Amino acid sequence: MNFYDFFIFIVRFALANVIELYHLQQPEVATFSTETALHFVYNLKSIRNVASKMITTEAFTTENLRSISEDNRNAFSNVKQILEEESFRRLLVTLSQAYEHIDRGQRHCLKSSTSYQKSCLSAICLNSDCNVVDHIISLISEVCVPADLVTLIDSALSDG
Repeated sequence: MNFYDFFIFIVRFALANVIELYHLQQPEVATFSTETALHFVYNLKSIRNVASKMITTEAFTTENLRSISEDNRNAFSNVKQILEEESFRRLLVTLSQAYEHIDRGQRHCLKSSTSYQKSCLSAICLNSDCNVVDHIISLISEVCVPADLVTLIDSALSDG
């Protein structure tokens, strides 16, 4: 795995976490517990920390980025294209289900009396009746370099 492959992965994982946080902020959508929300925030802060360290990496200089094929560059830069990919949707569903399972386990261990309403699967919310795509595009439309990813995460975390 090279820097670009790793960057492709962390961009997608960050976007999936941004979508989950977006859903937590929608009053009409049932939410996870506060503890689970903190997991999404922690994930984003951790990704931001890694991306910050990647900013000075030579792999992401303008000169080196020009040598990457258009398809490879779009694999990590075109946010709308990423959000429409079937593989991204599968990642989103898996992340949502994993945290739903964790959330259920935490509530069971804490014997919380809070009622739990199942939230929709994130991938379903990529349909036209949910404006999560527009929301993310309003934060940033392209993630070309690690600094762009830092900007996206900062915007997502300050948005709530």
